[in-house]
Amino acid sequence: CCTGNGSRAIYYAWQSILNFRNGALRINLLLNRSSPWADISSHIPYTGRVDVQVKKACRLEVRIPEWVEPGQVTCSVNGGSRDIRFRGRYAQVGEVGAGDLVTVSFPISEKSLKTRIGGVMYDVILKGSTVVQMSPPGRLNPYYQRAHYRGNTTRWVERERFVADTQLDW
Repeated sequence: CCTGNGSRAIYYAWQSILNFRNGALRINLLLNRSSPWADISSHIPYTGRVDVQVKKACRLEVRIPEWVEPGQVTCSVNGGSRDIRFRGRYAQVGEVGAGDLVTVSFPISEKSLKTRIGGVMYDVILKGSTVVQMSPPGRLNPYYQRAHYRGNTTRWVERERFVADTQLDW
């Protein structure tokens, strides 16, 4: 993790959050990101909601997590309901214009599991795909004690977003 390859891998994951090709914007990971085409604001794991502020007219596709049934997904554009179809795990939102606000919503719930890690049995609570609690928490440093994620109100931190004029191609 501490070599140049770790930094490069983080960049590749960030870069692959979305891609724009042939007039289509495809959102692959539901994480916060700004781009020349859209700004993504993810409410996960607080709630199952992602807002896409479109900057450039396009056809929009949004990848839905594996733990969500396609029939549970709803979509709105500028507050009005939008019917969606699915191609694999991608919700086909369709044509959207610059300035449109697209909201994709789905239920998010907690589940508990028991797992062995390094010879120790843990009780783990997941909300969506995020570990929000782990027990035992660890002797020196309590792991995954994230009670704030278990609430349903997104906690935002105001930040100025930056979009580079050119993209690096490592």
